Amino acid sequence: MIPFSAFFLSIAAAATLQAAELGGITAPLAHAPTNPLSATFQNSQGSAPSVVTSVGTVTVGEREVLNALQRELSARYSLEGDLKLSLSQAWKPLEIRNSRDWKLFIDQAPQGGLSSRPQVRFHIESAGKEIGSWQESLRASLWRPVWVATRRLDRGATPDASSCALKNMDTLAENLSFVSADTDLSIYEVAQGVGQDRPLTSRDLSLRPLVRKNQLVDVLVSDGALNITMKGLALGTAGAGEMVSVRNPDSRKDFQAKVVGINTVQVKF
Repeated sequence: MIPFSAFFLSIAAAATLQAAELGGITAPLAHAPTNPLSATFQNSQGSAPSVVTSVGTVTVGEREVLNALQRELSARYSLEGDLKLSLSQAWKPLEIRNSRDWKLFIDQAPQGGLSSRPQVRFHIESAGKEIGSWQESLRASLWRPVWVATRRLDRGATPDASSCALKNMDTLAENLSFVSADTDLSIYEVAQGVGQDRPLTSRDLSLRPLVRKNQLVDVLVSDGALNITMKGLALGTAGAGEMVSVRNPDSRKDFQAKVVGINTVQVKF
């Protein structure tokens, strides 16, 4: 006859064994994704989201490639604005098996800066191994606000908010250096005539002269804690931030000074 206490111990042991077996069976289900067919995954290195199947295969589509190229090109050229890219030819979806992450690396890009039709060579790696390499022709546009003349600007005019306005434009459409929104127009003057509705470029403007040749200027001299002001004769014409030669009327010695205001230059020792 089995003792009463041993009988209960046998029942407890059997229950524990059944719970352990049941836990082993249900453990995979506890960690399975909500949707067993697919899930969206963002890799740790910031690549574009890719579709991950239940067997761990990553499909890299055209949108994912373009997003990765956009990030890499923006960083390479320190671009400001909204960069938009498209491929000249359709992209064949790339399947990466037994992996959940990938990274795109640019191997070759235009050295002179980004254009509207760049050729780019790149490769894709997964788990530290190269999956493949490609050379693609892209169509690119970079949208950002630039200054545009709202009426005709003649040479020598001072551009300001009454004659110019900000407009969002594709700055890659033309191979020109457009004047960006953060430019202080007040220190410039029009170097050549600009037609109405034309965006301003760097060659359209020149620094407005604050110091003119053969004019007396105030010279601010700084030497440590010592600050003095004297008069000098400008030997050239210059705008804000530019260097100009100045002559001391008493000693007849010439020196270089930085233009800091109207008829005002600064020298630091």
